[in-house]
Amino acid sequence: MLLQFAKKASTQHAGDTHSTMQHRHDGGNKAWVVLPCGQVKREVVEQPRGAADGDEAAGEGAMIAVAAADGERVEISMRIDMAVLHCPLCLLLLKPPTYQCAAGHLACSSCHGDGAVERACHTCGGGVYARCPALDTFLRAAKAPCPYDMFGCRSYVAYYDVGGHQRACPHAPCSCSEPRCDFLGSPPMLLAHLIADHSWPVSKVRYGEALTIHVPESERRHLVVAGEDERVFVLSVGPLGVARAVSVACVRANAAAGPRYRCKLWAHAPGDGAVDFVHMDSEVASSAAPREVAVDEDAMFLTVPPCLLHLHEAGASKERILRLSIDIYLP
Repeated sequence: MLLQFAKKASTQHAGDTHSTMQHRHDGGNKAWVVLPCGQVKREVVEQPRGAADGDEAAGEGAMIAVAAADGERVEISMRIDMAVLHCPLCLLLLKPPTYQCAAGHLACSSCHGDGAVERACHTCGGGVYARCPALDTFLRAAKAPCPYDMFGCRSYVAYYDVGGHQRACPHAPCSCSEPRCDFLGSPPMLLAHLIADHSWPVSKVRYGEALTIHVPESERRHLVVAGEDERVFVLSVGPLGVARAVSVACVRANAAAGPRYRCKLWAHAPGDGAVDFVHMDSEVASSAAPREVAVDEDAMFLTVPPCLLHLHEAGASKERILRLSIDIYLP
């Protein structure tokens, strides 16, 4: 497994200053770069595969970068056995606080139990567990890329918290609901795919403002994008006897990935100044695959009867005229 660590660099000073950057070599594998300000930056040059005799790590592709600017935070990437990061007792991920006996046997906080009580080592039985701050520091510094980096997430998170980040990552992939289409991508990627490859209609709206959408009788889905943060929503129309069920969902795999939303939805009867309408005000659900609305006991939807169909301007077809307002919901 590839992990990333960060540390502060040491500071080296050159005895002379130069107006241009120069390189010096000490005959080994270290290059010294003299910066224009007179500071010296030491770089470790990566050796070719198998270049170091007896070095098991040679050729493993590890990249080490060491900078010597004042207080500069630098990072290194290296390979490490994943077993080192798991509790040897329960095999779950180690995370602070961790414990260790005098013989070096480790235990996570769950296996140790109450941290205020001294407990005998589960492995040897002869030692007593104590806090292990050095391992805690190591675990906090050991970072791994988000599993959804291929979908646009550039986050590095503590290895023990990768699962928690994954459950709330806004880049978690969503799937295309079109038949025989296996596309998978983040919500913005899916939005581009649905528009370009499947010609889904799309409208933009600002939070708190009403948007009027003309939905042809045969149309089943309409994409809505929030202008402030490009959040993707889908307005879905599904069968409900002679009527239609209309719902709104936020396109995301994780409901925890961002704020919650509320939606107001109206459908008015035809005619100027018509007072007949149906209305819904509800929290917005999340969907990892924007499909037609599911009509079941847990779903929130607006029932639109046939009498609310409008004749299209051309007169040859009918449409539903819906008004939609989405707002960020803070419980």
